[in-house]
Amino acid sequence: MVEDKVRYHLTVHHEGERVDRVIAFFSGLSRSKVSEMISKRLIFRNGIPIKKGSEIAHTNDEITLPNFLDEATREITPDSSIDYGVVFEDDSLIVVNKPSGLVVHPGSGIPNGTLINGLAAKFPDLKEIGDPARLGLVHRLDKGTSGLLIVARTPEALDNLKSQIQHRQVHRQYFALVMGHIESDKGVVDAPLGRDPKSPLKRAVIQNGKHARTHYEVEQKLRDPFQASIVICRLETGRTHQIRVHLAAIGHPVLGDELYGGRSSFNIKNRLALHAQMLSFLHPKKNTQMNFESPLPDDLRSMKDNFV
Repeated sequence: MVEDKVRYHLTVHHEGERVDRVIAFFSGLSRSKVSEMISKRLIFRNGIPIKKGSEIAHTNDEITLPNFLDEATREITPDSSIDYGVVFEDDSLIVVNKPSGLVVHPGSGIPNGTLINGLAAKFPDLKEIGDPARLGLVHRLDKGTSGLLIVARTPEALDNLKSQIQHRQVHRQYFALVMGHIESDKGVVDAPLGRDPKSPLKRAVIQNGKHARTHYEVEQKLRDPFQASIVICRLETGRTHQIRVHLAAIGHPVLGDELYGGRSSFNIKNRLALHAQMLSFLHPKKNTQMNFESPLPDDLRSMKDNFV
């Protein structure tokens, strides 16, 4: 039986923040959805309905809201057949190396067969952590992207790691193979992102979107069989599809990313030429620096090696 409420316990890292911003960050809901739920008195702070999203969050607040998950995603079915790599594990966290093509967590139309289903089989204790459909997931990668991501194993670790992301203390570096030659060898794309008003599946640069910054550096320019560039990207923020949209916005979409104008690869199908290759953060319990690196997977290396 799945609980009909979701509860979040706030820490010192949330002190002074707008409560609607904190709720949106933890729940994954949009700010507009959070505002709607607040207006209907569906979200409680310490047992009392929140009246305004502008109220200030405080340490040790307990935020309670309805379990907004679809019935199809409420029960996570453990699946030991899901293929993924575990780079590191201890009693606080797991670092996973996700293959391209694997959806990270259940959602609309995808109730099973995800990384979370695989994690639930190997780490059954995760069922007690965080959102019932995300089981301690700290951040996400798109289906077509491969590479490193973090999963928390305790509520305290989840709070700490999410706070590190919020305060830009988690450093993430990506390998990208993009179309064309970028004019500047190094730069920053600083452009707000939000839902594309023309397509619910896409994100776009929009005036009233969320702040988003991507640092990039061209590592190599390739000329044959067509012009392309190897680009190293570092996230300052972590919006949905951020690297993909930002690179497309400057005219250099990721190879294989047909959603944002990138052509299909000539030898690899159904994957993005995007890989989360480096990850660093502070251990939530020991406060020691953790650094991880993932080599290019074989399919992406094969794609790269077809260029000169």
